[in-house]
Amino acid sequence: MTARSRCRAIARRALCCLIVAAAIIMVAAPARAHHPRPADGALIGVAVPAIGHGEMLVVARYRSDILDLAQRQVRTDPTLRRLAGFVSLQYFACLWGLVPGSLTDEASPFNECSHAYVAGTRALLAHMATMPGDQSAAKALEARIAADIAADPIFAALCSNSSETFDSGVIVGPEWRLAPSHGPTVLTCLSLLGLAVAGAWLLSRCFPAAHRRTSSGAA
Repeated sequence: MTARSRCRAIARRALCCLIVAAAIIMVAAPARAHHPRPADGALIGVAVPAIGHGEMLVVARYRSDILDLAQRQVRTDPTLRRLAGFVSLQYFACLWGLVPGSLTDEASPFNECSHAYVAGTRALLAHMATMPGDQSAAKALEARIAADIAADPIFAALCSNSSETFDSGVIVGPEWRLAPSHGPTVLTCLSLLGLAVAGAWLLSRCFPAAHRRTSSGAA
């Protein structure tokens, strides 16, 4: 690999780090700031039932299976599309579940938004099970999840976010006011910030050097 190729590879990795850092900034807003619910409590989108803390841990394991099943649906309807879009946006707003403790720690600033995307995922599965056509796969997946939850009493655990219902038209962001007192979140943000700074430094070092080599070769 030539020096220029190595430089470009490093620059690409640095750019990825910068994109991740930018994603943090994009979601660094008060919870529910994206689409606030009307004052009268009316739904904007589809109602998403609450999910218990322990149940969330089980459903999260099957998130990919549920989304794959939704993508394979021959027939769709507005409810399925809204729930699928909600789950996708919520997962992004929760930084793709990358922050430690997002699912397991009630004190995490990412726990409420994790409840939202996992509750949306379960609601998506429940809706598919009632749609016309052969929904045996959805029903079988529901049965597997129910069996896993019933198999261990720990999955009956509740937390402060376990009674919260959601609206597919309202995106729930992290509770950033909790971040300073949550060690894993602080360490994650500092690590990503450090990567972004290192990426910016590498970009400033690599691109000018490559430009000088190109200019010298042309001369």
